[in-house]
Amino acid sequence: MKLVIIESPNKIKKLKTILSDEYEVVASVGHMFDLPKKELGVDLDTFEVNLVLDENKKNILSEIKNYADSAETIYLASDMDREGSSISKNIFDALSKKNQKKCKRLLINAITKEAVEAAIKNPTVIDNNLSDAQKGRRVTDRLVGYKISPILWSKGLKGTSAGRVQSVALKYIADLEKEISSFKSEEYWKINLKTDQFSAELHSIDGKNFDISTKKQMDDIRTEILSGKSTAKVIDYIKKSRTRSPEPPFITSTLQQVASNSFGWNAQKTMQVAQSLFSSGLITYLRTDSVRIEPEKVDSIRDKIEKKHTKSYLSPKVRVYGNKDASQDAHEAIRPTYDSALGTLTSDEKKLLDLIDRRFQASQMADAIFDQASIKIEIKSNKSTFVFKVNGSVMAFDGFLKIYGENKEDLALPQMNVGTNISVKDIVGSQHFTQPPGRYSDASLIKKLEKDGVGRPSTYASIIETLVNREYVTRDKKSIRATELGIMVSDLLTSIFPTLISPEMTAKMEESLDSIAAGSSKYEEVMKDFWTSLKLSIDSAKKSDTSSVFIIDRDCPKCGLKLTKKKSDFGIFLGCSGWPKCGFTLKTNNDGKEIEEEEESGDPCPDCGGMLKFRDGKFGKFKGCSNYPSCSYIEKNTKNKPDAKISDFKCAKCSSNMVIRKSKYGEFHACVTYPKCNYTYSEKKKKTGDKNESKKDSAGT
Repeated sequence: MKLVIIESPNKIKKLKTILSDEYEVVASVGHMFDLPKKELGVDLDTFEVNLVLDENKKNILSEIKNYADSAETIYLASDMDREGSSISKNIFDALSKKNQKKCKRLLINAITKEAVEAAIKNPTVIDNNLSDAQKGRRVTDRLVGYKISPILWSKGLKGTSAGRVQSVALKYIADLEKEISSFKSEEYWKINLKTDQFSAELHSIDGKNFDISTKKQMDDIRTEILSGKSTAKVIDYIKKSRTRSPEPPFITSTLQQVASNSFGWNAQKTMQVAQSLFSSGLITYLRTDSVRIEPEKVDSIRDKIEKKHTKSYLSPKVRVYGNKDASQDAHEAIRPTYDSALGTLTSDEKKLLDLIDRRFQASQMADAIFDQASIKIEIKSNKSTFVFKVNGSVMAFDGFLKIYGENKEDLALPQMNVGTNISVKDIVGSQHFTQPPGRYSDASLIKKLEKDGVGRPSTYASIIETLVNREYVTRDKKSIRATELGIMVSDLLTSIFPTLISPEMTAKMEESLDSIAAGSSKYEEVMKDFWTSLKLSIDSAKKSDTSSVFIIDRDCPKCGLKLTKKKSDFGIFLGCSGWPKCGFTLKTNNDGKEIEEEEESGDPCPDCGGMLKFRDGKFGKFKGCSNYPSCSYIEKNTKNKPDAKISDFKCAKCSSNMVIRKSKYGEFHACVTYPKCNYTYSEKKKKTGDKNESKKDSAGT
């Protein structure tokens, strides 16, 4: 018997159609070992890790060991990337020495008969460099999380956390949100020359750029143009041909970006659907940043293009796409295998597979060709010379756009000769307003992370979802918006760890991990350098003064000092920077906007006599004292309690205020300090001549 150990159980069905009965296929269901949940798990001298078995994986490990004892060969066939290498290494280490000698590493690029048989014919060994690179990522993330998060707590953000890569992504989103919040829209106007065939925009006045910020300015310029004695005349006409080339086949990041733009999917959904296609043998490995395609597959797709679309749609030469230095070139780009599906695909699987297929075919197709034209038109007035300009483009040959991409450029312009007079229908002004920058989407954020070298393709989806789960960001349709909590975390990290969370530092760490994977750097040396730098940052952060980080430009209405943002168990609120001398507070929502004033309940506080207000807490509505935080009284379970009004009487026992309450016997007066004082008074009992009640009445009045 030969044992094949894979990651996902979803691959088992397809693999069993490829392998003979002598093979037994078992899935580890992802990672089986990880760092402990309640301790660091890293030796800070040697940087060795203390991995523990996932409680839910004990039965799986027992099954693997039992099969391993009777197997003649053990194939470790987890995924091809660093994470897959780490999984194989951990399983290998868990086996007996006898069974370790049976182990071989399989690198399966696609779950197809051709790819699986090729991998079995050419087994390899576990790449410890890849495994160490993954361990380095896990250790650096753990050190940042465990060592920096407590500092955030001590600086007023209890319950928050930091991450080596996620904090940089958060900074991008939070900084953009602050820019949007502070943006002030400005009015501006455009002036267009209208003809029967096109519209040209005012380009220059007396050869200079200009700004039109008011309607009056626009009206003045328009009036001057219309008063001009000269006719509109063509002063420049340029026509040229432009080509547009196809993009390379998908890598992980570009697949996530295009799926986001095309389908509105977040990165996590894209990876889930792609994983399903890979497990079914329909696409090649989905976690890659290499655009390379095997030569025989290129030849095959070029034959297909020529037969289906004719030779004119085939690129004259084989297109060869270059990789970045940081790419894992051992992997191919993502392409379809053109294998048959075992079952019916879901609509999402069909959509993504079609997208991957069209992108792959387009990568070897001919350029699209566009005819471009540019026209400049001049009108002279008594005072000035006005030049209008229009650009046009018409697709002359669709090329690869026949199957992939969009053409939004069609604006046909007529053939013009310089010196030709133009018949002007009208000169029209239009009002516009400057717009704030758009928020990040999954696509644009991934593009930014990739451009700056922050993270790697396999981490982008988890980075975004971690920020969402921790409520640092929220999704608004396709946009990603920073919450007030996220902005506060980002601002504090920027203040006390400016170097650590800089994109440059994070990108440098990614390069160091790539260097470990390539075998050009040692794991221990890279970790030692990182920890040395991190310790210095931590020591500096502990001593830093962060009192001004959350202060806003708004005065306290009670004492005149500045207000500051604060975090409690109930959310974000504004408080006086002079606390505890001044206890003014103001509740805000997740966007940092002020919440309307809390409704008064009509009940006085039994501890201090202040008014109780209805408030929202994490466990629901409650009544709390309006003098909080100087008085912390709260009244729970107020749902069925009637509101009470202040009575005209004073308590006969303790001289405190009394309130009017209702019972099944009618209204009565009760001491506000109840249960400390249980004195009550009833008008009904007084009228019936109750002697005891009369004594209370006389004492109370």
